[in-house]
Amino acid sequence: MYQPTLIDLVSGSAALRRRQALARVLARGLARMTVEGLENVPASGPVVLAVNHRDFLDGPLLFAFVRRPVAFLTKSEAYTPRSAPLLATTGQIPLVRTRPDVVAVRAALRILRAGGVVGVFPEGARGDGLVQTAKPGVGYFALRAGAQVVPVACHGTDSLKDRRLPRPEVAISIGRPLAFERVPEGRRVRRSDVLAATERVRVELAALVVATTPAESQSVAA
Repeated sequence: MYQPTLIDLVSGSAALRRRQALARVLARGLARMTVEGLENVPASGPVVLAVNHRDFLDGPLLFAFVRRPVAFLTKSEAYTPRSAPLLATTGQIPLVRTRPDVVAVRAALRILRAGGVVGVFPEGARGDGLVQTAKPGVGYFALRAGAQVVPVACHGTDSLKDRRLPRPEVAISIGRPLAFERVPEGRRVRRSDVLAATERVRVELAALVVATTPAESQSVAA
């Protein structure tokens, strides 16, 4: 079974590109896709995609459409016998959510320090996707790796489960990157700095979600 190397996850490979292309075909078959702001993802260097979380397909859709390889921190419960091979061959990172997962954090930092892209869901779990709270991991990765953080708003992904809707509309909006100064190796990352960085990301991501919410969704919510 193909297992992406660190170089593959940073620079890409023919095998990963084939998987991304297949994922795009499947996505367009399932939904009427709109993806805006792909140019906002830096072409090189460490990047954290901070994505609001509405559905389990949020990560696969970003893997499909972002031009660079993306390794998402993916809850360990998702690694079922059926899905585990697919997640492994696309370079996703299993994350145990019931305790601090040092192995997952180290794997993500290894990719970032090599100049790759890691995807996180700051909310920590699926919900309304409005990003009212955020876990500190996104701030820690930004400071520890000096990564640019790119906010990403997903809309309509939760409708993909509704069998009554043939090819529902799904929109992905990618915001401008946020720059953070890397904390030098050997120096402790202060919790106050992590929380401040996390809140900065949360505010920007929440604003992007609101700004890009389709008009019809806003009227329903009202």
